[in-house]
Amino acid sequence: MPARCWRYQRRYADDPARSSRINLYREFAGQSAPRLALAARRAAGYNSSVSSVTPSIRVKVLFFGRLKEVAGGAEEFVELTAGSRIEELFANFVARRPELARYRTSLVASRNQEFAAWSTPLHSGDEIAFLPPVSGG
Repeated sequence: MPARCWRYQRRYADDPARSSRINLYREFAGQSAPRLALAARRAAGYNSSVSSVTPSIRVKVLFFGRLKEVAGGAEEFVELTAGSRIEELFANFVARRPELARYRTSLVASRNQEFAAWSTPLHSGDEIAFLPPVSGG
């Protein structure tokens, strides 16, 4: 290894960014132990040290009637974990606005403008509406 590299290492040993560059330089300058470690990491797979990420979905939620006032607005976009159901979505809103819980027994839910069961799974891009009972003629 050239003498210049060793001088560089001593000079910037306390700087982690530069010392990591030095280690990379050593790997490619002929020192085999760090090369083997690098090869082992490559064999383990690209991004093998990255933790797994739970996929999420984004849905649009609409509130009608009295629910608009209780929920604090007519529409909202929400991020949920993949595989969530309408019931879980509503539970998220109840956690933020406990007043909504008293309307649950009389509400009807719709998914993409069609009535849906509370156990219906959600997909990214869905439009969910919570509809209170309507009276009148």
